[in-house]
Amino acid sequence: MFKRIFLLITVALLLVSFAVAPVIALLPNGQQAPNFTLADLSGTSHSLTDYRGKVVVIDFFGADCTPCINSAKNDLVPLYNTYYRNDGRVQFLSVEVTGASAAHTSSNFVQPTGITWPVLVGGTSNLLSSYGSTSTPTVYVLDSAGNVALATTSIDSSTLKSTIDKLASSGSGTGPAVCAQDANSLDVFVQGADHALWYKHWDGASWGSWKSLGGSLTSSPAAVSRSAGKIDVFVRGGDGALWSRYTTNGGASWSNWSNIGGQLLAGTGPAAYAWGGARIGIVVTGANHALYHIWYDASGPWSGWQNLGGVLTSSPAATSPTSGVIDVSVRGGDGALWQREYKNNAWSSWASLGGKLASNTGPAACSWGPGRLDVFVEGSNGALYHRWYNGGWSGWQNLGGVLTSSPGAISKSAGTIDVFVRGGDGALWGRSYASSSANGWGAWSELGGQLA
Repeated sequence: MFKRIFLLITVALLLVSFAVAPVIALLPNGQQAPNFTLADLSGTSHSLTDYRGKVVVIDFFGADCTPCINSAKNDLVPLYNTYYRNDGRVQFLSVEVTGASAAHTSSNFVQPTGITWPVLVGGTSNLLSSYGSTSTPTVYVLDSAGNVALATTSIDSSTLKSTIDKLASSGSGTGPAVCAQDANSLDVFVQGADHALWYKHWDGASWGSWKSLGGSLTSSPAAVSRSAGKIDVFVRGGDGALWSRYTTNGGASWSNWSNIGGQLLAGTGPAAYAWGGARIGIVVTGANHALYHIWYDASGPWSGWQNLGGVLTSSPAATSPTSGVIDVSVRGGDGALWQREYKNNAWSSWASLGGKLASNTGPAACSWGPGRLDVFVEGSNGALYHRWYNGGWSGWQNLGGVLTSSPGAISKSAGTIDVFVRGGDGALWGRSYASSSANGWGAWSELGGQLA
């Protein structure tokens, strides 16, 4: 009798303990992953936000966890060494979450597995729980904007690879910005693989070499030229604010970096427009996903930030076909292209132009005169698509290519367009349109470099 009572009590206790056991609820796809800052085995600090613009694979592990060692050695390390060791679009991170020291982690985990990517220590169970997990190993794959694309506690190499490849080949890189000082020149700006600002100049006959303007970018840049010799470049800095640099002598010398403020949504960059020789305007995606606008006239300082609403899921595009007119294009919450116009001292309502933009990418826009607007996007198939307004909107035109970023576009004179993208090899590629040409669009050409 006593044994039966004891067994019943034991079963009851087990049932209670199972009933109150915590349920693993990994972060859902699309949610922004919590940031963290930890040191690697050599003491160098790493923040998750340092890797914006890349696909990030995070392996949460315990230094003495046998399943962690086995999964790293048999799944993660072979996957990394075979496909991603030299791929600048993808970053692996391993994070120790049981409080083990750097020395212990090195001897008990790193050496047996052969890991060569950054291994971070100083993590805790609280960090693991912020990612919705109570067990190790737990692996997350984040897109270039830091959003969850895959979360699992059961590592499968084929699923990891397909997820990484899809993200890495679909707009995961930062795109170019382009401006024209006159009808015979172009200046293209990119975020380099070192996250500095780089540019190269076309003088009408040939391209110059790449030049670094320094800085630490966390977005694609934006560039605008008010007149010959004058260029203003804008970027999202490491603090999330808008920063700028300018030249007044065609690039012979540049100003220091200047902080304009604001707070741009992680993974997005600014867009710039100019009308006349004095007006510059910037539009950005705010941290709340709304469109914000700030401008500068030669007669005064920068305005305050103007909230133009909307629900943006990309960097915006902006152009001014003529003084007093601004056209803004964005990727909306539905993945389609949306547009808004400033005219006659008032903003229009948002209007959908349809289509389906690749995730983590935004549009580019240019105009060669009043009444003309050309918009370019990376489609969901990775190709470049074009739509234009000339009294009415055209259908979508497929211009091909293999894009891994948002595009950049400029019209340096009536009837001409130059479009630039980050290609599948990470280099800068361009294509030109001339209405005077029988073929219209020229072939794709590679311009080198290596974009982040």
